[in-house]
Amino acid sequence: MFLLVYNRLMKILLTTLNAKFSHSNLAIRSLKAYCQQEYPNIDIAEFTINDNYDLVVSEIFSRQPDLIGFSCYIWNIRQSLDIAETIKQLLPKAKIILGGPEVSYDSLNLLNSYPFIDFIAVGEGEQVFCNLLKCLHEKLYSFEDIKGLAWRDKDKLYLNEPAERIDLDTIPFVYKKGFDDLKNRIVYYESSRGCPFNCQYCLSSTTKGVNFLSIERVKEDLRIFVESGIRQVKLVDRTFNCNLKRTKEIFNYLIELGGNTNFHFEMAGDLIDEEMLSIIKRAPVGLFQFEIGIQSSNLKTLTKIKRKSDLGKLVAVIKEIISFDNIHVHLDLIAGLPEEDMSSMKESVNFVLAMKPHKLQLGFLKLLKGSGLRKSADIYDYKYTQYPPYEVLSNKYIGYEELSRLKDIELVVEKYYNSHRFSKTINYLLGHYDNNAFELFYDMGQYWRHKGYFSISHANESLYTILFEFVKSGFCKNLMQEEEDLINDLLLFDFCRHVKPGRYPVNLKQAKIEKHKQKIRDFFEDQTNVDKYLTDNTNLNIKRRLNRMHIELFSYRVDKDNVTVNDKEDTFILFNYDRRQGVLKQAEFRRLTLKT
Repeated sequence: MFLLVYNRLMKILLTTLNAKFSHSNLAIRSLKAYCQQEYPNIDIAEFTINDNYDLVVSEIFSRQPDLIGFSCYIWNIRQSLDIAETIKQLLPKAKIILGGPEVSYDSLNLLNSYPFIDFIAVGEGEQVFCNLLKCLHEKLYSFEDIKGLAWRDKDKLYLNEPAERIDLDTIPFVYKKGFDDLKNRIVYYESSRGCPFNCQYCLSSTTKGVNFLSIERVKEDLRIFVESGIRQVKLVDRTFNCNLKRTKEIFNYLIELGGNTNFHFEMAGDLIDEEMLSIIKRAPVGLFQFEIGIQSSNLKTLTKIKRKSDLGKLVAVIKEIISFDNIHVHLDLIAGLPEEDMSSMKESVNFVLAMKPHKLQLGFLKLLKGSGLRKSADIYDYKYTQYPPYEVLSNKYIGYEELSRLKDIELVVEKYYNSHRFSKTINYLLGHYDNNAFELFYDMGQYWRHKGYFSISHANESLYTILFEFVKSGFCKNLMQEEEDLINDLLLFDFCRHVKPGRYPVNLKQAKIEKHKQKIRDFFEDQTNVDKYLTDNTNLNIKRRLNRMHIELFSYRVDKDNVTVNDKEDTFILFNYDRRQGVLKQAEFRRLTLKT
């Protein structure tokens, strides 16, 4: 066995490759915060998976670290290994330690396959990493004494017994005051570790019980975020509301605290009771964002993955939250689960979209290392990529071709439903599909694939043009030719509701408004109209009012909830971009009585 003892203070670098620049890494900050009092010479370097390898290697090399820690996940493990191997060649005396969910479940195989790795922290890393530093620098431990450590001694590999659960309150607040290193990036926060449930696709099922940060500490940390003006904080707790009393106290505290920070929580919908509903109903618009996992509406599927859900209660609770119009609600589905064929997926998609969530996240099953479904892959005849992210290609219930069609649906749902740029038009089309959202988005996906649009980057304006093309194509069912002019108006309404028109989408017809321009100008100059419609803008001159308002002439009563081809009537609509409504922040609109 070897022991490496430095006669000087070690230079320690913790690094990772984030999926996007807007993301930040909580794990390396937590390691640094936990160890920094004893080891102040810990540095952090964050990159992205899209960064040039040479630049990443050069930056790490320039810091001349003695110990380099990589935080590893399914999205960055391949790049991390390549970079670590290159660094080892350049800095052969430097020691490399990996940590994170992607290396915790086959640590000995990784050590055997990649001789440039010296150590792997298995599971929670704070105490493991701190003890390793004491061993390397002060010879206070030998490697075999460090619980949760996998390591090598020449040609021999060792995996020590698991580490105990850490007391989360022993980890100091992980962020610097001022958050100067996180401008325009998402901040992640952890108030608990673990999950009380046993979902077989999730790694949290491998750890029993939930470990909570004290409520006093959570309040103090959240107050810092709010007072610092952080734009968004995403809590990584697997089921934030698993302790109802604690969750209600935190929600009440955040509501009273105020501020402009948005907090994102992963919630179990069927754990939300009437008292919690009454609390969150009081929340200011934009304070909370909920992500609620449905995963499937197939009861056989839910049984197979050991996910307990009261679907009836879920629907009632989610609809009520959405009706408050103050909380952005994301609902999740997973394609590729056991017992879920294409027909079942159709039911699951329609089940979720019938609740009208603000966002549907249609994900695809990954057979993560250590998960129950990966261990039982043969039972369901799973075929999946042998490289990260281990995404399912097929199983005994659904084939690769069908999963590919579901990916088409995912892409058009993201563009046309989740963006909310096309709400009026999509609602109209859904009526012609008997509210079968799956069939509508399936046909849209087929049209996009037929036209080759998935391989092209599209400006937002062109998406309106493409949707109109789809409506007029043979791919869109049940529409009559005489409805095209109405749909043209609906698309124009959606466009104006989202943004003040400058350049209009190609091929959308505008009603002839030239002869009404003076009437429109007169409208904005009339103080009676200012008092009636523009109360937020009474101090603005005519030019600035025109910049913040827009009047569009339509050929149909597009202001009605259920407009039909029989509602043909010249209609002026005033859009107010200073007054945006509800969670979706769509421009307020009013029908005007300008005479044509």
